[in-house]
This record gives sequence, C-alpha cells and structure tokens, in this order.
Amino acid sequence: MSVSVSVTKQTVTIDDGRDVVTVSPVTQTVSVASTGPQGATVVSVAVGTTTTGAPGGTASVTNSGSSTAGTFNFTIPQGAQGATGAAGTAGATGATGATGATGATGATGAGVVVGGTAGQVLAKIDSTNYNTQWVTPSGGGVTSVAGTGAISSSGGTAPVISIANAGTATVGAVQLTNSTSSTSTTTAATPNSVKSAYDLANLAVMLAGWEVYTFGNSGVIASAPRFVLTTNQTNTSGVVVHTRLVPHKDFTVSNLTFVSFSTPSSGLTLCRFGIYTRSGTTFTLVARTASDTTLFNTANTKYTRALDTAGGYPATYSMTAGSEYFISFIAVGTTMPTTLAASSRTNTAANVATGGQTYTQTGQTDLPASSTGTLATTRAEYAEVS
Repeated sequence: MSVSVSVTKQTVTIDDGRDVVTVSPVTQTVSVASTGPQGATVVSVAVGTTTTGAPGGTASVTNSGSSTAGTFNFTIPQGAQGATGAAGTAGATGATGATGATGATGATGAGVVVGGTAGQVLAKIDSTNYNTQWVTPSGGGVTSVAGTGAISSSGGTAPVISIANAGTATVGAVQLTNSTSSTSTTTAATPNSVKSAYDLANLAVMLAGWEVYTFGNSGVIASAPRFVLTTNQTNTSGVVVHTRLVPHKDFTVSNLTFVSFSTPSSGLTLCRFGIYTRSGTTFTLVARTASDTTLFNTANTKYTRALDTAGGYPATYSMTAGSEYFISFIAVGTTMPTTLAASSRTNTAANVATGGQTYTQTGQTDLPASSTGTLATTRAEYAEVS
C-alpha cells in the first residue's frame, strides 16, 4: 500500500491511494476516509506524540502502530519568532513588604568620648583629632583688684570699686549740669548750657553798650540806647503805652523811669508806671508804682518811681536774661505830656525783623491787670529799669 503524507501549516493529510487521513495536532482529532472497490472502510488511527523540532527543520510523521490501527507521532519544527507585541498596561503597585530585621550595631564613630561627671569639661589630650578626655577644671577667680589715680578698690575677692570726684587739680568723675550761673568746680557744662551761655553772650555784646554807653553804670537797663533817642511821643489821656525791654542779664527791678520832653503835663488825675509780661497780644501786669499826678509836670526831666506794694504787687521784681518784658505807663488828665522816644517804628518790616517795640490800649482809667495790646505804628517810648 502506498501512503503519501503532506503537512499544510499545522494540518497533516495522509493519503495511501485508498484512504485519506487528516490530523490536526492542536485538537488532536483524526478524520479517516477510506475508499476502495468494496466501499468506505474506517481505519483506526491514534495520535501519538507531538514533538517540536528545531527551527528551520523538516516536519515528519512516523507510525508506531499497524496499517489498520495506526499511531502517528509528529515532529513539527519551531516557527520563526514573531514581532514584539505592544507593551501591556502596568499592573497596580504591590503592597509594602514587611520591615526587615534590625541590623547589627555599627562600630563607634569619632566624636565625644563617653563618661565624664557633672562639672567636668572636655579637653584635648594631644593634637590628634578627636583624642579627648573628661577633666575636672582647676579653680579660678579674682583674688584682688587694685585701683590707681581716681579709681580706688577695697581689695579682696569681692572688691568695691569707686571713682573720686574731679576737681580743678584732680582727675575724676564730674556731674553734668545745664546751669549757666553755677560756680561749682566739680560739675561740667552740657552742650545745652554752653549754647545758652553763647546766646547770652551774643545778647550781652548787643546790649551791653546800651547799659554802659547810656548810663555809665551797671545798675540800670534801658529799652533803647542813647544814640537812637532822637524824637518824642505825644501821648493821649487814658491810653496805656507798653514799651518792650529785653534784659541782657538776670536783673532785680526796684524802680521804673520815663523822661518828659518839651511839653509838660497838667491837670492829671492819675499817672503811674508798671511792668507787664506778654503772651500773644495779652499783657499781664506784674508790678507797678503808686499813682503820682506830679509826673511829667516839668519838661525834659527824668522821672523815676519805686515799685509799690499796694494792691498786692511786689516791691521788687526779678527779670530773667533774654526774656521779654514791657515797661508801661498811663496818664489821665487834661494836658498830656510829650515823652522821650526812639526813632519811628512805623516801618512794618522793622517790626517783623526785631519784634514789635510799642503796643497801646485805649479807653483805660488805670493800668489794667490784664490788657489786650495793639501793635503801635508810633515811636517807641524810652524807659529804664533800675
């Protein structure tokens, strides 16, 4: 009997001229069709083994059975490697594994040596790095302090240190002071007191001539120097005249003075002098003389009157250097005197530059305790304090 075997892909067909056997190795099913002169005959065929051959080899079939009960063993070569497929989707992260066992303790590294007790300190043994040891520090402290010059010490382990006061012949500590009139030899001036003294010195340079040149003594201070007294002022009944005065030194006043000019007074019913301080345009009476109706009744005469205590006013009044005061007078009567005055102050710029020199208040019967003065455009009355 002649048998032919053909393999197409993975299907094996066996044909012996009479029967046709088809074998699929995947399903391992066998279909046998037998034809012959006497009709179809079924042959028993079984699949034996299926072996994968080497790549590129030849497929083969062997029958380990009989011609009517065949057992076929197949050898099929491995196919060529296919193209790499697309990467699959990453799977979910797996659960964290259990913590591993603690490793063995490592060797001690370089650093601070162990041990030591309270109060000990770490000290180098030699120049080798990290070669240190704990040591107990030796005791120490101040055993004595000595002072020299202005500094003195009580000595011992708890000394009391002090500094002596300075003097004109010794070095030491000094107390600062703002005073411009102190005579102390153990205090020192502050910049503030130096500035105050400087300002007073400037004022003294400006005003000292008024005191010496005009009067020849230091017991009088005038409202203006003699060389500007070139005119006179005509006065009006019931008008208070305030004349500005700034003393160049601290000064105690007992007397006030005004000077009559060519026209004397007559028929006066009240006439007196006074001292005012000023805040803005408000004038406050701080001292005054008694009323004297004989004032200014003679031409070209200096009239000096003492401060009077009547009405609770003081017999003396203390002025402070550099402060502003006003020496004032009022006359009430029929014939008003003319009085000695300085050059005209009608110039507005002059009043702005040096301050108003003369203020007036009308409609008065006596020197008021409080007066609202008006800056005058008249000449500046001449006045003295002594």
